[in-house]
Amino acid sequence: MAEKASSERTQATGLLVASAIFIALGAYGLVFSALYDLGLIPLITLSLASIAAGLGAYFARRFALWLALLLFPLGLVEALSTLSYSVTVSGWYTNNAVVAFNASLILYILGLVVSLLLVVDKRSQLK
Repeated sequence: MAEKASSERTQATGLLVASAIFIALGAYGLVFSALYDLGLIPLITLSLASIAAGLGAYFARRFALWLALLLFPLGLVEALSTLSYSVTVSGWYTNNAVVAFNASLILYILGLVVSLLLVVDKRSQLK
């Protein structure tokens, strides 16, 4: 009995981690758009969809898989194009703010990859 509960917790951990990553990425996008420009409607939409995917993964719903598959290419293009523009305009290490921004974009990309892999790996557990 204890072995079964341990197994269930281990299996649910992947979805819990994916959920936390998706919600963190969505919160990052919402905070960024709130601080800099509320006219960034595509970023706000992607952020809200990311939070929805995180909630879907948390509650083990099937739509989390489809949202993750939809968000991955869109988020990847958004982050890579933003990183490319940032590096082209100001370089990698012009000051601490630029370094932090570029590092956050790289972490955003890594978060997208990890969360997608976790949701795809645990897709059989989604209802």
